Parts: sequence; structure tokens; C-alpha cells
Amino acid sequence: MDQMDQMDQVKMKVDPFSVSVKELRGSRGTCHVVRSGVLTEPLVADVDSRVPAGAEAVADLTLQAFDGGVAVTGLVSTRWEGECRRCLTNVDGEVSSQVRELFRRGGGDDEGTYRMDDDRLNLREMVLDSLFASLPVLPLCRPDCRGICARCGTDRNVEECGCDEVEVDPRWSALNVLRSGDEPDDEGDSGGPAGSV
Repeated sequence: MDQMDQMDQVKMKVDPFSVSVKELRGSRGTCHVVRSGVLTEPLVADVDSRVPAGAEAVADLTLQAFDGGVAVTGLVSTRWEGECRRCLTNVDGEVSSQVRELFRRGGGDDEGTYRMDDDRLNLREMVLDSLFASLPVLPLCRPDCRGICARCGTDRNVEECGCDEVEVDPRWSALNVLRSGDEPDDEGDSGGPAGSV
């Protein structure tokens, strides 16, 4: 195995979201880092939206050392894909999330921080957590999506199907006033002027 092959293997083993903080902790200063890595598994927050395997996640961050840990602030982003909740067509876009987190030696979920080693911290868990929380829930292809006809299955964004509106159970008809804004007529009201015979 030549030297280039060995270097390639070393690069493959190094997590791109692993950051050395040895010098940072010694100076109690700040530094700016940009890290990117490819997701090996999909990140699924909802049946309708996900970050696909193979997507690149980018973290543009500022690290600030403090006694016992490192504060991380910045922006993480990636692309997402899914299905429109009304018409089921494919949708995609970019998702980004502002992060403001603490890494501590011995940290973890119990204290609401991320764990860090003495000289390194791994940003991967934080990146995945923030992207997961930012994925759209019940996405739409467009705000005025008309969806699929419940009777014939036609995509009403593409063509009219001619189906009648879905019949409403008469027991629920009194609720139509909420949709139209009209006041319901009183039973037995003839519609004539008051006092007419």
C-alpha cells in the first residue's frame, strides 16, 4: 500500500465534524470553523419530509471557550425532500437552523449539553439534532395546493375532474355557518317582513 492510499484511508476515518479545541481552550478565545459532511443514513422527522442519505450537511460555526467547555453558535444547513401533504407530489428545498449549544466535559442529556473530550469535540450529533428539529412537518408544494380529489383521485392542480363536492352528513350541516359566515335561518321563518300575515 503506497503513501497516498494510506492518507486516503486516514481521511475516510476522520469525522469531518470532529474539531480540535486544544489551542482554543488554552487561549480562552474564539475561532470560526466551517465543516461539511455527507449523511450516510437518512434523517427522517416525519413521513412527509426527510434529509436523504448522501445529502451534504454544512455547519458554519463560531466556537468560544469557557471554563469547562465550549460554546457553539452559528448555522447548519442541508437539503431536504418529501411529499406534498395534499397532492403527494415530490417537494424539496433547503433547511437551515440557527444553533446555540454548550459542550462540556462529562456533559450530556441530563444537563442539556453535549459531551466533549479533553481536546476534541464532535459536532455531528448537534448538527443532526438541529436539522431534525427544523425539517418541515406536513409540507406543501405551494400554499394554494388544491390537492387530490377524494372521489376520483385526480390532481386538481393539473386538471378539473368534474366531481361534485363531497356530500356533507346532514347532521353536520349546522356547522356550515362557520364556513360561510351567514347566520342560519330560524325554523318556520317565512322570509317576509315582520308582522306580515
